[in-house]
Amino acid sequence: MSAKSPKSPNIERGCLRIDSVREGSSGSTIVEAGGASFSVLPAQLEKLAFPGSLLVPGRELDESQAAALALAAEAREAERRGLALLARAEQSSFMLRMKLEAREFSRRAVALALERLAAEGLLDDRRFASAYAASRLAHRGSKAEGPASLVAALRERGVDRSLAAEAVAELLGPEERPSALASAASKELKRSGGDRGAARRRLRSLGFSSEEISDLFETI
Repeated sequence: MSAKSPKSPNIERGCLRIDSVREGSSGSTIVEAGGASFSVLPAQLEKLAFPGSLLVPGRELDESQAAALALAAEAREAERRGLALLARAEQSSFMLRMKLEAREFSRRAVALALERLAAEGLLDDRRFASAYAASRLAHRGSKAEGPASLVAALRERGVDRSLAAEAVAELLGPEERPSALASAASKELKRSGGDRGAARRRLRSLGFSSEEISDLFETI
């Protein structure tokens, strides 16, 4: 059932009668009830304290059971939308949550969807952090980047600080830092019109140490 299905039953007024139950795709179960179709995952129903034994044609669900069925269906749809977004590009948990909530999915449904996507390895903040930092470092054009700016960019996208720092440290290890610093220094010198003092200050703000900046400047 779509989160915004025009046939969503008014479950707040009482019971919901199950008309039919059949197998759906990808392990889902399709429940026809109250004039609406609910595509749900049995595992998510169990998380909502809704036993599979209740999925029987003719069964009358009380208000809480009907609400759980509707929530599981909404979570299933949120997961489907999340998968479509992930197919386009890696997402952080924070970014995907914001995008799904912007599509009017409830917070609870989104939380259930993200939990499943993470459990399936389809949503991974560590993988996102590594991919995003590498892409940003390689494709920022005339803008200089450094360890601090990369961590800040990841934090803006909801990545945990320690995880962001780890991803950047792996990306800019001992062998990669000199090249990254040289690239950043070239851009900052150009931007400052050759003012080395200004370039040094900017490079320090990007997360490079005074020592490694001095060592580089002795060679250029």
